[in-house]
Amino acid sequence: MSIVQSRRRPSRNLPFRLRLRYSCSIVLLAALTACAVPVPPTGGPPDSTPPALESSEPAPGAVNVETDRLRFTFSEPVDEASFRTAFSIAPEMNGAIDFRGSGRTVEVRLPEALRASTTYRVTLDVSLRDRRSVTLDAPITLAFATGSEIDRGRLSGRILQARDGQPAAGVDVLAFASADSTDLNEGPLYRTQTGSDGRFRLEYLSEGSYFVVGLEDDNRNRQIDTGEALAVPPQAAIPADTSMTAVARPWVLARFDESAPTVERVRAISTGELEIRLSEPLAWRLDDAIAPPENLFVVDSLRSRSVRVDALWFSQNNPRIIYGAVEELAPGSWTMEGVFAAADSSGNELAPSQQPFSVSPGLPPPDPVTFLSWTPDSLGAVPAGDDVPATFRVVWPFEAPGVRLSGPTVDSEITFVDSSGIQMAFQVDYSDPAAPKWYPDVRGRFTYKAMLRIAEDDSTHAIWLRTATERDMGALGLVVEAGEFDPEEIVGILWRTRDSGPSIATTSLEGDMLLFEELSGGFRGRALVFVDQDGDGTWSPGSLLPYRAAEPVGWHAFGEPVRPRWDTIAADTLRLAPLMIPGMAPTEDVPSQE
Repeated sequence: MSIVQSRRRPSRNLPFRLRLRYSCSIVLLAALTACAVPVPPTGGPPDSTPPALESSEPAPGAVNVETDRLRFTFSEPVDEASFRTAFSIAPEMNGAIDFRGSGRTVEVRLPEALRASTTYRVTLDVSLRDRRSVTLDAPITLAFATGSEIDRGRLSGRILQARDGQPAAGVDVLAFASADSTDLNEGPLYRTQTGSDGRFRLEYLSEGSYFVVGLEDDNRNRQIDTGEALAVPPQAAIPADTSMTAVARPWVLARFDESAPTVERVRAISTGELEIRLSEPLAWRLDDAIAPPENLFVVDSLRSRSVRVDALWFSQNNPRIIYGAVEELAPGSWTMEGVFAAADSSGNELAPSQQPFSVSPGLPPPDPVTFLSWTPDSLGAVPAGDDVPATFRVVWPFEAPGVRLSGPTVDSEITFVDSSGIQMAFQVDYSDPAAPKWYPDVRGRFTYKAMLRIAEDDSTHAIWLRTATERDMGALGLVVEAGEFDPEEIVGILWRTRDSGPSIATTSLEGDMLLFEELSGGFRGRALVFVDQDGDGTWSPGSLLPYRAAEPVGWHAFGEPVRPRWDTIAADTLRLAPLMIPGMAPTEDVPSQE
C-alpha cells in the first residue's frame, strides 16, 4: 500500500489552494521515499591496523609434526593474492604450493612430504595486507620441526639507506650457507624482510655461519640480479647461535651500477650544434667540469669529410643531454664516432659508439651566444649599477663566481674591478665552455665588480660581489667516537640538508672532533662520516665479488643552522659501532649511528 493511499484525502470543502498544497506535499513525500537507497553509515577513523596472526597449524614451535598442509587464521580478512606473494617456507619445496581459503583463514597445501628431523621456517613478509590494503609493519616468522628438537640459531641486524642513514623498510634479507660470496648460486637457505625501522631478525636457524645480504628485490624473484640495490654484509661470515649476539654495524643499502653510460641518440638542432642524449646522467653537475673532447668526430655518409666536435656543454634542464659544437654541416646523413671523457656517478666511463643522424635541408645556423645568468644562481639577486651598493652578493669560500651562457664562446671579455675602480687579476676555468668560472685574486679586496661583455650579441653584464669574511662565517662541529677504528682514517663530508647536490665541505678528525669551517650563516647541513679504509676520499659501499665490506659509516643531521662567528657543536656524539655485541638480544637496540 502506498503512502498516498494510507493518507486521508483532503476534504472537498477546503479551498482549492489548500487542497493543491496538501496533494503536492503527499506526492513529494512519496517520491523521496521511493528513491531512498539504504547505505551503510559513514564516518569513523580509517583502518590503520595491520592484520595479526591469531593462530596457526602446526603451532609455532611444534615438534614431531606430520602434516601435508598448514593453516593460518588472522584477526581480520586478508587479501589472498598478497598472501601468496608474502609466503615463503625454508627449506624450499619442489613443486607448486596450493593456497586455499578466504576471509580470515588461509590453508596452504604442500607439494611434497616433509623431511624427517628438519626444522621448517615459515615467513609472511610485509607485502601481506588486509582487504583495506593495510600491510604488515614487520614480517611474521614461525617454525616447527618434524623431529623432537627445533633449531634455535638466530641473528639480527639493521639495514639503512646509504644517502641519509634512514631505515630501509621492506628489504629482503637472504641468508646463504656460505662463508663468503664465492658460491651464492644455490640460492638462500633463509629469507626475511626488514620492518619499518629497518631491523630484521632471522630465527630458528641451524647453528652455523651465514653470508647475509640485503636486497631490494625489484622483480621479486628472490635472486640477486644486476642493477638491484644491495646491502653487503659488514663481515662475510655472520654467526647464528643461541648466544644472542647482535650485529651492531648496519648493513648499508646502495645501488651498484656496473653498466657504462652510452650515447642513445644524436640530433642536429642547427647546422653547427648537436644534441647528444645519454642513457643516464653523467656524474657532473652544470657548474662542474667536463673534459674537452679529443677523439669525437662526425663523418658524412661517404666518409669524405670528417669534422671534429670542438666543445661539449651541459643541458640546463635535462642531466641526460649535453650539446656539442661543430663546424657547419651540410644537409645529409652523418655519423658521430668516438668518445669523450665522461663517467656516471658510479665511475663507469662512457662507452665508445657510432650514432647516425641527419642534417635536414633548411636547418638554421646556430643562434648567437647570449648571457643567461650568473652562477651560482643567487648571484643575480644584486643590481650592478655604477655606484657601490649597500648590499652585495656574498661569495663564499666554497664558491667561484661564473656565468651561464647559451653556448660556448671565445668572443667575450671579462674584467674584475674593486670598489675603487682598480682592475684585479684573475684565473679562468673554461672546462665547461658554456659555464666558465673565474677565480679573482681577492687578497686585500673586500668588494669588487664583475663585468662581462659578449661581442656576439653586443651586450654587457655586471654584478657587484663581496668576499665572505670571518664575520659572515661559522662552523659546525661533531664529536666522533672512533672506537676500534684508526682516527686518521675518519673523514666527514658535509651536504646541504635540503639538496642532493654536491658536498659543501670535507674534513678529517682532529682529536675527537670533525669541524666544518667557513660555512655561510644560516646554512643547514647533514654529515656523512666514514672510515676511509681505501684512502680515496669517498665512501665505498663494498662489493660482493670479490667480497669487500662497506666502509663503516654514520650519519648526522645538524639540528641548528650555522651562526656567524660561532662554532656550533652538535649535542650528540656519533659512535661508529663495533661489528658484534656479544650477549645482546636480537630485539635490543644497537648503538645509534646518529
